[in-house]
Amino acid sequence: MHCTLRLATTAAAKPPPLSFQQFIQRGKVIAMYRKYMRLTKRIPDKSDRREMRQWIRGDFDRYRLESDAQRVEVLLAQATRQYKEMESGMFSML
Repeated sequence: MHCTLRLATTAAAKPPPLSFQQFIQRGKVIAMYRKYMRLTKRIPDKSDRREMRQWIRGDFDRYRLESDAQRVEVLLAQATRQYKEMESGMFSML
């Protein structure tokens, strides 16, 4: 009986499968996160780089559980704009 309860709770903890749209959006979010992380490699100071990576990670984590497709698209658009601003700002710093 104890094993049966453990199996039932394990199965209940499993998240539902992603829809096709969610799967595609998830890929876009992961790609954007990687672009940001690659961009931080241009920061010469290690402590500044670490701080920027923590800030980026915090922002992505804040919206990790967002499931509304329209909201995710808005967040991706904002992330793209901020990335472009950050990228152009970094070139002027170097």
